[in-house]
Amino acid sequence: MLLEKLFKEFNVDVNTFNSADSKRFDQYFERILVKKNTFLIKEGELEKYSYFIFSGIARCWTLNHKGEEQTFWFCKEGSFSLSNISFTLQEKSTFNVQALADCEMYRIDQDQAVKLYEAIPGLKEVFDDLTARLLNRLLIRNINLIKFSPEQYYLQMMAEYGNTFNSIPLKDIASYLGITPQALSRIRKRIF
Repeated sequence: MLLEKLFKEFNVDVNTFNSADSKRFDQYFERILVKKNTFLIKEGELEKYSYFIFSGIARCWTLNHKGEEQTFWFCKEGSFSLSNISFTLQEKSTFNVQALADCEMYRIDQDQAVKLYEAIPGLKEVFDDLTARLLNRLLIRNINLIKFSPEQYYLQMMAEYGNTFNSIPLKDIASYLGITPQALSRIRKRIF
């Protein structure tokens, strides 16, 4: 169930692993319900879990040089939280990850992750590929901030996030686009 959703999000062949491996994968994760506004991790903390977002959305943010919250990424349904960076590297997080809606998540700790990689041959290589794909998405986001106007980027976000887009507060979308909420309001008036 989890692998299929993850592979769909990253356009990976769902037949990479058989159904027995897929079921085995799920068994290593603990299902949790996360309430809106809950922090998965705060800046300066060390992540104890890797979170898979089954439903809902979370935002990654930090304080900018003015002391204002700056959203730089949304962890959407079918992907892992970016707090996975702290989890994988075992270094303190340099940003916050916060649920924007009530979420259904699955989490795994370090011990279970080691056992999971041992239980499913080839999984580590596939996850290395998924990590490269995520890094590419982050790079594309930075390039798109240069190439596209906030209005063009807003339209791309609407298409990319689908119904989940409605769960993102406008102030966070504006922050993500690097504009004020007032500028976003003007863009929305032109579009709608």
